[in-house]
Amino acid sequence: MGQARGLFMMDTHVMSMSGISGEPNAREKELLYHMDRYGVNMCVLCNLVPGKNQYNADMVKRHPDRFIALCNDEQTQNRNTDGIEKWTIEAAVKELDELLSTGLYSGIGAGMPRDRTARKKLLDWEERLDQICQIFELAKKYDFPVSWHTGIPVGTMAARDMARSRAHYESCDNGNPLLAHELATMYPEVPIIFYHGGVEASGYFMEDYERCLNVAASHHNVYIETGQWWAELYEKPLKDPNIGAKKLIFGSGWQGNSQQAWMPGCVPETFCQLLIEQDYPSRHAPDIWGWSLGQLGRLNIPQDDLNLILGGNAAFLFKIKTPIPHERMFKNVKRKYIKD
Repeated sequence: MGQARGLFMMDTHVMSMSGISGEPNAREKELLYHMDRYGVNMCVLCNLVPGKNQYNADMVKRHPDRFIALCNDEQTQNRNTDGIEKWTIEAAVKELDELLSTGLYSGIGAGMPRDRTARKKLLDWEERLDQICQIFELAKKYDFPVSWHTGIPVGTMAARDMARSRAHYESCDNGNPLLAHELATMYPEVPIIFYHGGVEASGYFMEDYERCLNVAASHHNVYIETGQWWAELYEKPLKDPNIGAKKLIFGSGWQGNSQQAWMPGCVPETFCQLLIEQDYPSRHAPDIWGWSLGQLGRLNIPQDDLNLILGGNAAFLFKIKTPIPHERMFKNVKRKYIKD
């Protein structure tokens, strides 16, 4: 099993948490070391942890050729958590609009804003749809893709955060990728990226993976990020003429604390999940790139298709200026969007 390589490699899902070993920029140094070790040219820095919008923006300023950043509604979330004022979609959109207007950020994520303290009340889809439409309007305004986080974690994550809402498919966008059918139809000009493609730390639970494929095969503007995919998961979408290499995007959730489990003789033999017996977050940072690129290296597909998955599709969606013009570096792909 070899490690996949590409002409221009992007990871579209990196969690850049600051401050390890008492050194403020230790995580940045660690990330740059991993990038150099595995030949990753550029990373998309995501934000799920309060206080990281500015940290990610500062990394972009220091290394504009290595990073772009997504932002989240962290100040609105912090005021809600501290009991200062309740979270509203209007406040979240206002904060995000101000952040995106600075030009330091290239989108929202990972995942869409929501009230992270509302664990006792389940939103009905009509109410949540109204919230999501406001996020999509913002993405349309700035011409950015929307990150739609998918997968139901097992292990330590299931005991914290939003396990209740994710378990109720009829109410939560995170819990049911099929709900994206409606948004993809309503906003055909806004690309949607299914982060993790339905398998976020979920072990061998496959239901959300199948749902992601169903949506991606139905809309021109839906892509799948393959974070934590093992090799066999690539086979079905690559053979599907409505998906193919042109709609798969390499990502990992780098430093997201997803350990690799091992079941010799099974399919899959290795997969990512959170382990109950280990502390969360773990001090150990699993080598997700070594494993992920090894899984891609098991595919016997044309290199031009690998190049699309490893960076070409992401460079197109995030409007990255590549060292060689995009049309010369990557396979020509017909991409259909409806623009105003």
